[in-house]
Amino acid sequence: MTRQLSRTKRWATAYWGCAVAHGLGHLLDHQGLRTVTKAALMPMLATWCRASGCPRLLVAALLASAAGDTLLEQNLILPGMAMYGAGHACYVTLFLRGRNHSSWQAVAAYGGLSTGIVMLLWPGLGRLRAPVAAYSLMLTATAVTSSWYGRRAGVGGALFLVSDALIGTRLAGHDFPTRAPLVGLTYTVAQYQLAAGIVTHASSTPPSAPQNQVSLSQSQGT
Repeated sequence: MTRQLSRTKRWATAYWGCAVAHGLGHLLDHQGLRTVTKAALMPMLATWCRASGCPRLLVAALLASAAGDTLLEQNLILPGMAMYGAGHACYVTLFLRGRNHSSWQAVAAYGGLSTGIVMLLWPGLGRLRAPVAAYSLMLTATAVTSSWYGRRAGVGGALFLVSDALIGTRLAGHDFPTRAPLVGLTYTVAQYQLAAGIVTHASSTPPSAPQNQVSLSQSQGT
């Protein structure tokens, strides 16, 4: 048990160390450092999650995000969006399975916010209008369902929306000097909060008893 805790702590430390290095890459305008650290972030987080006993669907979400990171770094926008969309599909499935409640207020709030952002960016998106609109639905679904799942995951879902909205400003031709570092900051924190929320939920949820054991217990009680 102690060895497992030590191992998970090492991977969490490695993730945040890589995140700091990625931030330095932005501050120093070092393309090589940014590229290498961006490619390593999600695999490190996935390894930490797996060592913590997370659901395999979470690992799939993080690896899909890793593929999206790599594609986006090469300016392959549409394939990158497709991989991020696959990651969001994994997240939404996990959150719906384990949600604590459902709230139409969250649907209305995030739906309105996402629609407003897309409308603001719409004139500058050009041929990316339809893909961005479709992707925004997946992003909004993650934000909504993560808020149903738990507070920590909900913070991650909200930050993910902020991060991708900042990416959208560049796609629409509205770049600004601090945008890229802000994307890196909000993205790394968002993914960690989503993952940590799921890991915490999984570790606090007792495994369900096998059906034959439940039936035996019921028969003994009668």
